[in-house]
Amino acid sequence: MRSSRLILHAAHPQSLADPALAALIEACAQEIAEHQGVPPPSVELFADRIELTAALPTPVLLAITTELRRTTGRWYRAKHAASLWQGD
Repeated sequence: MRSSRLILHAAHPQSLADPALAALIEACAQEIAEHQGVPPPSVELFADRIELTAALPTPVLLAITTELRRTTGRWYRAKHAASLWQGD
């Protein structure tokens, strides 16, 4: 199976530069995949985006990415009164 890759862009440059936030996002991606019973995606973290790659069908990785965006975005908005992801 070919690998699928999806990218989430942060709402602001350097939003994801905080190591604690990056660790939280990565752990959340792994937990979502585990909950769905699929292998966790590889998560590459950059200051302005994250890239998720996995040997999963694209719709499955899209579902994980969508849930990751929804849950982390809601948490971040409640904590910081600001959007984490572009387009929120």
